[in-house]
Amino acid sequence: MTAAVIVAILLFFNIFGLPFSKKDATGGIVLPGESSDDIGVDIDDYSSNLDYLEKVEVDKSNIKLIIGALHRPESYHISANSTIYYSGGQSSMAAEGYIYGATSRTVVYDGGTRQNCLINGEDVYIWPEGASSYYSGKKGDFSEDDYIYIPTYEKILSFDDDDILSADYSLYNDRYCLYVEVFEEISGYRSLYYISVENGLLIGAQSFEGETLVYSLSCDVFDVPESYGDILTLPDGKVIEPN
Repeated sequence: MTAAVIVAILLFFNIFGLPFSKKDATGGIVLPGESSDDIGVDIDDYSSNLDYLEKVEVDKSNIKLIIGALHRPESYHISANSTIYYSGGQSSMAAEGYIYGATSRTVVYDGGTRQNCLINGEDVYIWPEGASSYYSGKKGDFSEDDYIYIPTYEKILSFDDDDILSADYSLYNDRYCLYVEVFEEISGYRSLYYISVENGLLIGAQSFEGETLVYSLSCDVFDVPESYGDILTLPDGKVIEPN
C-alpha cells in the first residue's frame, strides 16, 4: 500500500472517529459545586444544544460530561483542513467527508492527487481518483496509535482529568463553541480543542510548543446530500448501501 493511501486511511479515521455510530441523545450534566445527581438534560435535537448549554456553567471539572452529553447528527458533510508548522515551513492537508451513519466516504487532497476512502461498518475501501480497482480491508487492521494527527471530540473524553487545564465557552471562527485546554503528556504540547455546541463535533484544534504554534485544524460542517448513489460508489460501479 502506498504512503498516500495510508495517509488517506489515517486522516479519515482521525477526522470522523472510530467507530461510526449514533451517540446517545440524552446526557447528564453535573453543575460545578452541585451534587453528582443528573440534572435531566434531554438533548433530543442537536440544533438545540446551545439552548440547553447556555444554562450550564462550564469548567474543567465537568467539561467531559458536557461534551459526552451533546447530541451529534447521524449524517453530515464535513470539510477539514490541517496544518503542521515546523522550522522554515509548514505542511497542509485537506479532506472532505460524507457520513451516513456507519457508512462514510472521505476524499483526501494530497498535493495534486485525490485519495478516496469508503468505510461501511468494519469494511474499508481505498482507491486513488480515476482508478478502476481498489484496496479492501478491515478497520481493525490499523493501529489506534496511528490516529494522532487529526483529533476528534472523543480524544477529549480520553484525557485524564489532571491533564485538563481549563474549559469554558468560546467563539471560534464566529461559531459558539466549548473549548478545552489540555496538556499533552506524550508530546509536551499545550493544546486547545473547540467543540461546536450546535452539532457536538470538533471544529477546530491548535497545539503549541511553548508559545509557538505547531499544529492547527479547522473544520466546517454541512448538510449531507440526501442522494448517496454517486458518493458511495466504488470504482467497479458497486453502490454501498448505508448501514
